[in-house]
Amino acid sequence: REFERIDFLGNVAGEAVLGRPEEIALEAVEQTWRNIVFGRFCACQEAGRRMLAAGRGSIVNIGSIASMTAMGRGHIAYVMAMGAVVQMTRELSTEWSGRGVRVNAILPAQVINPGLERRMTDDPALRDRFLSGLPRGRMGEPDDIKGLAVLLASDASSWITGALIPMDGGNLAMNAGASVPK
Repeated sequence: REFERIDFLGNVAGEAVLGRPEEIALEAVEQTWRNIVFGRFCACQEAGRRMLAAGRGSIVNIGSIASMTAMGRGHIAYVMAMGAVVQMTRELSTEWSGRGVRVNAILPAQVINPGLERRMTDDPALRDRFLSGLPRGRMGEPDDIKGLAVLLASDASSWITGALIPMDGGNLAMNAGASVPK
């Protein structure tokens, strides 16, 4: 309201419900979809309308490398939703880039957050399982993402749109893929 426009949207919305594919309730899949996909789309649509009216803007959807690789560990609803976030990013970029609005996605691996901390507390072996797939030797921190987000928000990235940029501590390069417990 103060500036009468939106220049940048950093879009991080929603939590996933975990469950094995053969057991997860359809309601949990729908809740995950509403949290992750529908929530991000609503934010993109509202910001996009304002950016299109101004003829400029940048949207960064925070996705996950789960949109590009299998994870296992009961993440079926999450990976389906993150796959949709990737396609939404591509489609919005195609629709809006010619009208001045760039749309990109950052696709991190495991980044420490309160929900992930709770899961690792509940399952102490989880941290080591994650680290076994990260050649960098550590999990991500929120600050790891900010430099790329600032670049994508700025005019320094005016030629970048529709990009899906992994930030994964080398996970995809190592091709670790899923870490399914035995």
